[in-house]
Amino acid sequence: MAAINGSIMPLQKFSVDDGAGVRTMVFLPGCPLRCKWCSNPESWELSAKFSQYHQVISACDVVRQVERDAVFFRYSGGGVTFSGGEPTVQTDFLRALACGFESKGISMWMETCGYFNFNKVKDILVKMEHVLYDIKCMDSALHKNLTGADNYLILENAIKLYALGVPITVRLPALNGVNFTEKNLKTTARFMRENLPGADIEFLPYHSLGKEKYEALGIMACWHEFAAPGIEEIETAKELFNCACFQ
Repeated sequence: MAAINGSIMPLQKFSVDDGAGVRTMVFLPGCPLRCKWCSNPESWELSAKFSQYHQVISACDVVRQVERDAVFFRYSGGGVTFSGGEPTVQTDFLRALACGFESKGISMWMETCGYFNFNKVKDILVKMEHVLYDIKCMDSALHKNLTGADNYLILENAIKLYALGVPITVRLPALNGVNFTEKNLKTTARFMRENLPGADIEFLPYHSLGKEKYEALGIMACWHEFAAPGIEEIETAKELFNCACFQ
C-alpha cells in the first residue's frame, strides 16, 4: 500500500445512518461547492484557517485504526463510509484508502456531491458497494445560486456512475419552498426514471445545527436560514415522487 498522506476530520465510529450496518465515517475535508445550508463549513478547505479541525495522517494509519472495528462490520454488514467535504477532492489519498480497505475486505460506501472529474475517480468508484449521491436541484440556475456551481457535471456524472453498475441512493436536501417543491420533485423523479431506473431516493430535511460553527469560524456572512418541511410534507412528497416516477 502506497505511503500517501492526506487530511481527515475525526473518525465517527458506530454510525448507523450513512449506509448498511454499523459503519465508521471517514470525513475528508475539501469541497468544490459552497451549499448555503452546509452544516460542516470546517470541511470546505484544506487551509490553515480550518487546520484545527483536520488531522494530517497516512492512509495506512487510517486503515489500521478503522480495521479495529472489523468485528462490528462483519456481524452487522457494515463497513466504511467516505464523506466530507467531498471525498474525491483528495483523489490520491482516497484511492490509497480505498485500496487499503479493499485489501482488508472492508465494505465501502461513499457520500458525494457528484462534482468531480469522472475519469480521474472511475477506478475508485467501482470499488464502492454503494454511493449516496446528492442531486440538490434540477434547475441549473437555482443550483448555482444555492451551491456556487451549476448542476451539469453532477447530472452527467450520475448517469456515468449508474452505467458502472454501482448501486445509488439519490439524496435530496429538503429546503421548503426552495428545492422541496412539486416542480423540482417531479423533475428529479423524471430524471431518475429516465437515467437511474431502480435508484433509491432519500429526503434530508434542512436543519440549523451548524450555525455555531459559522460563528466560531467568523464566517456568519456565509450562514443562511431555510425552512424545514414537516413530517406530513415529507410523506406527501414521497407520494408525489413515487407517482411521478411511474408516469
